[in-house]
Amino acid sequence: MKRRLWPLVLLTTVASFVLPRVWAEGDLNVARGVLKAEQEAVLSSPISARITDMPLREGDRFAKGALLVSFDCGRLTAELSAARAGAAAEARNSDVQDELLRMGATGRADADIAKFKGQERSAQARAIEQSMLGCKVLAPFSGRVVETLARTSETPPANEPLIHIVSDGPLELHMVVPSRWLRWLKNGSTVAFTVDETGDTLNAKVSRVSAAVDPVSQTIKVISTVADVPAQVLPGMSGQSSMNALTAVTPESESSP
Repeated sequence: MKRRLWPLVLLTTVASFVLPRVWAEGDLNVARGVLKAEQEAVLSSPISARITDMPLREGDRFAKGALLVSFDCGRLTAELSAARAGAAAEARNSDVQDELLRMGATGRADADIAKFKGQERSAQARAIEQSMLGCKVLAPFSGRVVETLARTSETPPANEPLIHIVSDGPLELHMVVPSRWLRWLKNGSTVAFTVDETGDTLNAKVSRVSAAVDPVSQTIKVISTVADVPAQVLPGMSGQSSMNALTAVTPESESSP
């Protein structure tokens, strides 16, 4: 009798390794995560000009539309005045050429050339006006300054990073979790996140799941929205998140009636 029991014991042992793990309801699953602001930006210099003012420093708060950086645009202002004067002169010349054309004192070509020169000057003035929009860098959203990357009186080249900012308000929890969690993980799933730096436990809900699984690590990125964030909890802090799994069934139980 004992000899007959050994194959059954061996089969049971092998099956415990081969069959997928059963996620019973209430099982606790943990993963590392990092907090990020909903909006984050490194704003660059739109023009190459001397910085005249950077009123904010690291940690300062600001409202949407607040001045972050201003530039000395004296040269652009002068160029715009010259372009507008040139456009006015060409417009007047075009009117004169049209009058001469009606009198038969000039040809159609001369009148057209005068009109096109006026249009060219007007376009140059509009281009300078667009450049002057970069004389001030305004906050695209309400938030806080992470880092200033330039200083007053410096003349950074165009597209040089100037200031790093993040938004105020709710934070996002970014996690990379095993892709097998997709058996039960879905939008709206509750996440408890304990912050390493402060010890606070935050409540979050899954809001987005990445569109693709990393085939090498068999992981997927999950983003959760965190509400009611304490003042001492900041973007960039990390910690451990925990979630309760739903029950996952084995292939045998799926096929059973």
